[in-house]
Amino acid sequence: MGASFRIGRLLGIPIEINASWGIVFLLLTFLLAQEFGDSRLRWPVAQRWTVAIAMTVFFFMSVLAHELSHSVLAKRQGIPVHGITLFIFGGVSRLSREPDGPWKEFLIAVIGPVSSLILAGIFGGVWYALGSGDSTLEVMLILLAWSNFSLGVFNILPGYPLDGGRVLRAAVWGLTGSHTKATRVASRAGQALGAAAVVLGIVIGLMLEPLNGIWIAIVGSFLFSVATASLREARPGIEAQSLSNHAG
Repeated sequence: MGASFRIGRLLGIPIEINASWGIVFLLLTFLLAQEFGDSRLRWPVAQRWTVAIAMTVFFFMSVLAHELSHSVLAKRQGIPVHGITLFIFGGVSRLSREPDGPWKEFLIAVIGPVSSLILAGIFGGVWYALGSGDSTLEVMLILLAWSNFSLGVFNILPGYPLDGGRVLRAAVWGLTGSHTKATRVASRAGQALGAAAVVLGIVIGLMLEPLNGIWIAIVGSFLFSVATASLREARPGIEAQSLSNHAG
């Protein structure tokens, strides 16, 4: 992922930002500012850009909250956490090792999407209680609700390295008793999911929205690459890895 820079610690866990994060920060800010300009909000330019920057920061804070839930639960399960890194595709919790059983794997994996969906419910509930209007605060609240909902739903998709892929691996591991076999199944599901995202991105890029299509295709290629690497590492007789990167 390239160079990363530590920005502090939360709950005893080092937090880092990868250099690639700057790319998506600028891209999201630009896209949001354009969206606010094209909407019926009629905000002045300064307000559009200020809210766009704030929303991008809050989005990555949501990603950080998602990753923190993984890391905190891993620590409670006795698994040391080297840190959390935010990068161009979201975030990753760097655990010192894989969970030593399918139930622990399931719990650590599923807590991320659950935390994102809870945040979505909180932000959506406050937006609704305030009147579901178009004030600056209400617009930010509904966008935060939608982004956290999307983060939770996307990560529960059943393909490694997504959280849903780890839930799938936990299920297969529990049924077969083999971590290696479970990793193979989850990794192949991740390859299929990544390939489907690439195809979908190409179709969207050609027929609807080029920028969104390109981004979906890039994310798909990333998922396919990580799943393929995991598949190569899954060798007979290897039931755990020394370092686990828990992408969420």
